[in-house]
Amino acid sequence: MIQALYQNLNFNLEKILKKNQSIVVGVSGGQDSCVLLDLLVKSKLNLKINVCHFNHMLRKKSADLDQNFVKNVCSQFSIPFYSKKFNILRASKFLKKGIEETGRLYRKKFFEKIAAKTRSTIIVLGHHNNDQIETFLMRLIRGTSSKGLSSMSIFDGLYFRPLLEISKTDIQEYAEKQNISWVEDKTNTDEKYTRNNIRKNLVPSIFKINPNFDETIKNTLEHISDQNTFVANRIQLLERKIVKRIDRNDFIVPLKKFNKLSLFERRELLYSFLNKKVTKDVFVSFKNISDLVSLASTDNASGKFFLTNQVQIRKGYDFLFIQLNMIESDKYDIEIKSTGSWEHNSLIVKINKYDNIENSSTKFFNFSSNEIDIKVRNFKNGDRVKLKNSHEKKLQDIFTDNKVPQFMRSKLPVFETKGKVFYIYGLDIDTEHITYNATDTSVGISAYSKNLEKLIDAINL
Repeated sequence: MIQALYQNLNFNLEKILKKNQSIVVGVSGGQDSCVLLDLLVKSKLNLKINVCHFNHMLRKKSADLDQNFVKNVCSQFSIPFYSKKFNILRASKFLKKGIEETGRLYRKKFFEKIAAKTRSTIIVLGHHNNDQIETFLMRLIRGTSSKGLSSMSIFDGLYFRPLLEISKTDIQEYAEKQNISWVEDKTNTDEKYTRNNIRKNLVPSIFKINPNFDETIKNTLEHISDQNTFVANRIQLLERKIVKRIDRNDFIVPLKKFNKLSLFERRELLYSFLNKKVTKDVFVSFKNISDLVSLASTDNASGKFFLTNQVQIRKGYDFLFIQLNMIESDKYDIEIKSTGSWEHNSLIVKINKYDNIENSSTKFFNFSSNEIDIKVRNFKNGDRVKLKNSHEKKLQDIFTDNKVPQFMRSKLPVFETKGKVFYIYGLDIDTEHITYNATDTSVGISAYSKNLEKLIDAINL
């Protein structure tokens, strides 16, 4: 058995790790993690091992004893030791999450911090086959998606679990025959924790009904993994076709295309996209996704949804505008008193006379005075503009007539002279001062913003 364990581990190690590679190993002091550490130390890869121990402070003195035990083991092998004490019970009450979930969250943060500090690209954990079974049952009982049921993988890009296909029985036998010292965590037998209850009561009952349940679970997880891979590929394809990138933080979703998808596809697309884009500390819940799908399908012309203070999704007519970082980058405040060029927050404005025009996209305006007195700013409620051969009209009404989404209105630069609006970037409307028969007294205005042009093009303005 020991030889088989070595072969299994070395096969997994050599697929993932390289010789002399720096790794972080999570060691609680329990039997599983101590067996893992022993096997890694004996590996032919000559690994640079860094041990992390997280003290949850749940058992007072005995938790400190576990920490000292792991520290002494590391001392024997001359292995760098890193530890952290953190009151998980207090944190779980503050976060309103279970103790197990909170512990997992803070352990990961600590392990990843040490991985960065030691320049380790792999974190090795001692999960085994029985842990996989317990995790599957725990998630099934609590309720989850097929993605959640896929449970743990041997390697997911950062976390490596080389013992995942090895049974607890084999680990126990190895520890006994190799005389490996370890400490027992008394909380592992406390049935108030869901995992312990499942391990002690549910798992033995299932194995009585199906002695090959471990193999059944393995096959089931393989099927679920294949299905999840298929779905992920499909969603990725839809995302590339539907979601339009404006810049690093801004994206447009055309709702005519999006709402033709099945409910499942819409949910998965939004969940997949947001999970990839938001920071790790942002949790995207099923309710968040359901609310966004409802926003996308509502008959209302506009609406908004705040995922966080910085992440906002707004609906405007037939589009969703996803803003991942609500920075004030679209504020304009330019005073122009002469010909020349100005740049402000990615907006470039050029003012020229008729006889010095090089840009064919230049718009010409005739003013009552030859004096140039132009201000570029953002739209304000109450703005009005005089249309050619017509009356004044509220800019708000012009936006509505042209189906300019709410999220666009504050982004379009407004040009005014002597307090009167005469031009709105992005809108093709005939205002009082615009002329198509320019003379040498006409003023030419050329304005350009790369991101605004992409946004205008995305919504077909």
